[in-house]
Order: sequence, then structure tokens, then C-alpha cells
Amino acid sequence: MNKYINCFEIENEKFYYFDIRRVISENSELSKLPIVLKILLEANLRNAKDEFEFNEIVKVFKSRLSQNISFYPSRVILQDYSGIPILIDLASIRDSLQKSNKDVLKVNPKIMVDLVIDHSLDFDNSDELTEELNKEKYEFIKWAQKSFSNLRVVPPGSGICHQVNLEYLSTIIHLDIIENKNFIYPETIIGTDSNTNMINSLGVLGWSVNELEIKSSILGMPIKFKLPKVVGVNIHGKLKEGITSSDLVLTLTSILKEHNIKGKLVEFHGEGLKHLTLEDRSTISNMAPEYNAISSFFAIDNKTIEYFNKTRASEDYSQLLKEYLQRQELFYSDEVLEFDEVIDLNLEELRPSIAGPNKIQNSVSIEELKEQQINKSGSYLKDLDIVIASITSCTTTSNPYLILHAALVAKKAYEFGLHTKEYIKKSFSPGSMAIKRFLVELDLMKYLEHLGFYIVGYSCQNLGSLEDKFEFDIKDNKLDVCSITSGSKNFEKRVNTLVKYNYLSSPSLVVIYSIIGTTKFDLFDNVISTIDDKDIYLKDLWPSSKEVGEYMSKLDYTLYKEIYKDIYKGNEFWQKLEVEATPTYNWNKESIQIQASSFYEELTLETIEILDAGVLTLLEDNISSSLIAPMGQISLYSQAAKYLEKKGVKSFEYNSFESRKANAHIQVRAAFDNPKVKNKMVSKEGGYTIDYETSEIVSIFEKAEKFKKLDKPLLIFAGENFGIGEKREWAVKSIKLLGVKAIIAKSFDEEYRKSLLYYGVLPLEFIEDDIDSLKLKGDENISILADKIKVDGKVKAYINRGFDEVVVKLKIRIDTQEEVEYYKKGGVLPFLLNS
Repeated sequence: MNKYINCFEIENEKFYYFDIRRVISENSELSKLPIVLKILLEANLRNAKDEFEFNEIVKVFKSRLSQNISFYPSRVILQDYSGIPILIDLASIRDSLQKSNKDVLKVNPKIMVDLVIDHSLDFDNSDELTEELNKEKYEFIKWAQKSFSNLRVVPPGSGICHQVNLEYLSTIIHLDIIENKNFIYPETIIGTDSNTNMINSLGVLGWSVNELEIKSSILGMPIKFKLPKVVGVNIHGKLKEGITSSDLVLTLTSILKEHNIKGKLVEFHGEGLKHLTLEDRSTISNMAPEYNAISSFFAIDNKTIEYFNKTRASEDYSQLLKEYLQRQELFYSDEVLEFDEVIDLNLEELRPSIAGPNKIQNSVSIEELKEQQINKSGSYLKDLDIVIASITSCTTTSNPYLILHAALVAKKAYEFGLHTKEYIKKSFSPGSMAIKRFLVELDLMKYLEHLGFYIVGYSCQNLGSLEDKFEFDIKDNKLDVCSITSGSKNFEKRVNTLVKYNYLSSPSLVVIYSIIGTTKFDLFDNVISTIDDKDIYLKDLWPSSKEVGEYMSKLDYTLYKEIYKDIYKGNEFWQKLEVEATPTYNWNKESIQIQASSFYEELTLETIEILDAGVLTLLEDNISSSLIAPMGQISLYSQAAKYLEKKGVKSFEYNSFESRKANAHIQVRAAFDNPKVKNKMVSKEGGYTIDYETSEIVSIFEKAEKFKKLDKPLLIFAGENFGIGEKREWAVKSIKLLGVKAIIAKSFDEEYRKSLLYYGVLPLEFIEDDIDSLKLKGDENISILADKIKVDGKVKAYINRGFDEVVVKLKIRIDTQEEVEYYKKGGVLPFLLNS
């Protein structure tokens, strides 16, 4: 397909590219493709192995049928929370290869990986203690940085990953040197964090995937998925005075949630785009997961180039960007494109919005709030009082307009002599250091601090305990209190569990409500306060767009370049960490933070032969990923708690399973440790089973460990929809680490089924029988045999009950030839490393 390679010159330097405009000229049906599909088309054609595959790809995009295509990420963006476990897995695979006397350097990223540390590490009020709490994690990350190629690490103190990605890391187009030639193509990104979608505001196609897809992509495998539908959102008009992009995004989320957007791409277009800043767009793009879209995409236009120039680019690079994008028809124009569905949104019709309580897709009107009833009072608080007010988010705190607007509200409040209520816990956590610099240089930071909004960190903040007297007041009087935050995803899960109603709003309304102190209030008509006989209303505190614009015009965007010029250097603590660049990591066996995850197993299978296996659990229908791998608080008497206790950890420091994802010993003990799990082998609910040798009820983990010592395989039986719900890698990886060789169920969640095969665990389905018809008790010995591993194959299960044996046919849920190859090698990662 060399005939489609083209080139052009910028400043006497030649750049080569795969010319999709030539392909489109030969296939007129492709001319009206949405830009987001043109990006996918270019990547798939550029990576086609031969002419046949090339022509098949063209057919898929011409017909817009839901058929398999590939996503080829040029870069991976990780935050510490999920990024550290991914690097641990890569390091653990190196351990396995070393034991087999194989080349450990085969395990190296094939594409660029960026790990931005600040996100959810353990934070304390002092920098020194925070650094000490995270020292082991930092040491491991530094080792990975030295030992893996194509891994860049942004040290702590730089901001959260998606913001650093937007403001600095993204280059919009990706450059490879191939045969000493500059070859360029659109940058495409994947990450594990849902806020990865924010980069779509910059015209870069990116979205969130699970950890297994990240690891396979890092090792060179594209992500397969069905060609999605594209919904065009046609933006009209401009926002009215007093309406912010927070109002826009909350309204848009509510509107799109009503449409069937799941699994679709959203692309924004229309004349109203020219009124939305890049920061406004980033707020919108970030919310795509909330209405189940794959991504919310803004094509690159002059606003994008302007932002890029302000934050990091040179004139030459901007010229390169524009030249390439226009040649490829990827630069925004007024041309009418063919979307599968179009939704119209008139910005002039929007009103101030508050989301909640507790669900972002639910909006609540000011009228509804003021009609709420106060039924109970305590010594300090009453129903509907606000106890938490937080300017925090992965998006709104990175939008200068929104933060300057909130700071001007605080300035006006200061000038009137207003204060926030003392019972409200207040915090401010920007997503970027640039925001603090803007506020300080414009002399506005002091007004937010006057009201109690001090910066507590650069991360997605979890809002924990209240003062004891307020917590006791809430508990003793069973008060229904509230929080208000500018956070986005999972805002209701980030606050104290004593808070019943959680609302989401703009940063400015967070400030306003912290002054009012309750949600039972009419923002438009009620008096907020009376100072020196003067009644103060919302309109007195709300800055005009002209006022905000005057401050915006004073912003010095060169500070972006100043902030990021030494981004990889880190602070003194980071610089002093000495780590040796060894091929494999020297694990500290006593660490409770970092432990290897020894899941990697290379096989060469041609038949299925699972002999004399025991039964671990007999489960009901609809066992979700959250039941298999709980992420909540570690309970006091669980196996994970016993492990931590032996390590000297106090019960109040156990924390959650989610916060300890980097320790495989804890995660495998977490499997099925949920009180809602019902194992038919025992009457006790939770992660329990029975040891038939001793007739004792034991934990699932204890039985699995016993079977490992006996070198005896384990099986799990289940009902319908096994593995449904949110993708959680530990919901599969823990199954592998328990020693389970196969799961036999009535049916599987499709994504979970694929993930089992990716880890080398065999999914089998009942054809006619089930747990009840076979009268399984869990004390049976079972052998599973098939002389060939093939798509839609069958196996025979020999169920032995002492002197009685039943033979049952089961369906092998290996649905493609690719999956056959994965399973034969022990999973997708062994397959990749041995290809």
C-alpha cells in the first residue's frame, strides 16, 4: 500500500504520512465520515498487513457496519492508582521469565507510556510524612523508570494525569522515525482512568480501557472492538450571562443519559463551538463515561491551535499540525458530515444546574431544593445543612474561567464581610499547578482562603472525617445532612458516609452554598445575608462575564511552559531516591504496599485435560465483578485483615481493597470477600466454603491455598451472567491466583468471558444441566477432557461422587480462533511474548 504514502515539507524538513484523502478520493462513500471515524480509518489502513485486509477495512467503514476494527494507541497515560499495579505485573512477568532462563528484556513497552504519579497516593498534612508513606511506591516507580524502555515518569507534585496530559504531554500528532524518515500520524491514547477522555477536547482520540487491555497494548497488541455508531451533537448559540460550562456539562450529561449513547462515539459540531473555550470543551469531554459514551470528541480547530500555542507549542510546530490535519481532512470545517444520529443543543436555553442528590445524571431545580423539609435538629446541625463544600474535580478545577469566577465570588463575599459556616468542612484541590499560579498572580487566592478554601493537594480529593462534635451530632440525631462539590465522577463516593445528600455544581455555587450553609434555600429570591441593614442576594455576589473576562485577559499563559520545563526533575526527596537499574525488581517480602503478582504462566496446550479437580464454590446467578473483587473497606476478620495484622498494621489503618491494589497478597485474599456472596456449599454468607476433608467451614482463600499445596486444580460452578458489571481486572486475576482452572456457568458476561481466556482460565457453559439438576454439593472430584481445543467445541466433564460417576457435556466458550491461540499459550500475555 505504498501508493498511499505521501509527504510534505516544513522549514526544509520532510514529513511522510499515510494519505487517507487519496483513499477517500477512490471511495466517495467515505467523504462524509465523522472526523473521529477518519482517525480510526487512517490507523486501521496504515496498519493493514496486506491488500486483502486493506480492502476489508475500507468495506467496513463504507458500510458503517458493526464489524471488528482495531484501535492502535500511540501512547498510554497512567496515574499511580492503576499504573503501579500494571508496572508490578510487568515486573512480575520478568521474574517468571528469569526463572525459565528466558530473556527478561522481552518485557518492555512497545509504545510510549506516561505515568503521572499525583492522583491517589497516601496524603498527609505534611509533605515529609506524605513522602515517607509513599516511599516504597516511589522506589518501585523509580526502578521501573530506569529498567523499562519507553516509560516516562512525571514525579509527585506536578498535578493529576489527565490535566498534565492536556496541558503538556499530548502532542496531537505522533512522530515515528522509520528508515530514517519522519513518519507522522494522529496521536491516539488509552488510559485506565475514566478521565482519560478529557484529551478528546484537544482533538486527540483517547478513552479508558481496563488494565489487561493496557498491558496487552503496552506489549504491542491493538484493541479489537466493533465499529461504533457516532452521535453528532450540534451546538447552537452561546451561553447566557451567568451560565457557566459547569451548567452546560451537567445539562448535557442529563440530556445524553436519556439517549442510548452506550458504546457510541459522540462528536460535537455546529456554529456554537466557536463560543466554547478549550477548557470548556475539556469539562465536557471528561464526562463521557457518565452517559456511557466511548468518548466525546471535539475536532481540532483554531481554538485548539491557540490553546496549544499558549501551553507549549512553537510556531513551527503549529504550522506542521495545521498542514497535516488539513491535508488529511481532520481539521474542523463547516462541512456537513453523516452522523448516525444528531442531537441539537441550544446553549441559550440553559439554566444554572445542580446535579443530584447522589447521581450525576439527575438534575435538581432550585425550586425543588427550597421545598425540602427540615424534620430533625441537633446541638449544632439540622437536616439539610451542608457539612462538606469542596472545590475539587478532575475537570472544573482545571478550567481557569470557572475558578476565576469562583474566586471573584469569594472576593465579593470578602468585600461584603461575609463568611462561610463554621460547621462546613471546606477544601480546594486544583488539577493543575497552573491554576494556583493564576490565582496568586491575579491576587485572588487570598479571597478563597479567607472563606476557608485552602489548597489541600493536586489530586482527586476524597473528603473524609468531620469534626467529632459534628459527626456525633449527625449520628445521635440521625440528621440528613448534605455535601456540595464541583467534582465529577463518583462525587457521592468521595464524601463522608454520614452525608445523605450529595450535590454537584459549579465551583462558584460551592462557594455560595458554603456561605448559605443549607440547601433549603431559594438562590434567586432569598436573601443570602444582611450586612449593615443591606440585604445581599445572589446577584450581588455573582460576577458578570465581562468582569471574569477582564481577569482572563490578564492571564500569563507563558507560565505553563515555566511550570513544565522541569517536569521530569521532581522535588529534592524524589531526586535523592537511589534505585539500582536491575533487570528484575528486588521485592521486599515484608512490604504491605508493593508485592509481586505471580500470575504469569506459559503453556503449550493442544488438548484440555483438567484431572481430579475440586470444587471451590457453587454460586448463584448474577455474580458481579464487584462480588468477585470487592473494593470496599477491608473488614476486621477477613483473610486480608489477618494478613495485615501479621504485618503489624493496626485495624484502623487497614483501608480499602481498592487502595491496596499494588499488593497481590491482599487482592487474592479479597476474592469473594463480600457479605452478599452466597455459596451453596455453606449456609454462611460471604467468602466462605467447606473443606470436606475436615468438614470445616473455611475461607475461599484458605481452601485454595490447601489445594495448591496438594497440586490439585480447582473449579467454580455458577449460574447465569457470571462476571457482570464494571470491568475489574482483579475479578479475573484473583481467580487465576486462587488456582482455578475453569469456571462452569449457565452463561457469562461477554467481557468477563474474554478476560478469563486472556488469563488462561477456561470458561465452560452448561448445555442442558445446571448446579441444581446435577445435585452438586461441592464434594465431588471432577475431570474435564477434550482431545482438541477449537471454536465452539465441547468437553466432557466426569463428575465423581465416590462410587457414582456422571458424565456431562459442556460447551467451550472459546469463540474465535484468536482466543484458541491465547488459551493454548496460557493467556494473551504469554501469547504476545512468544509470538
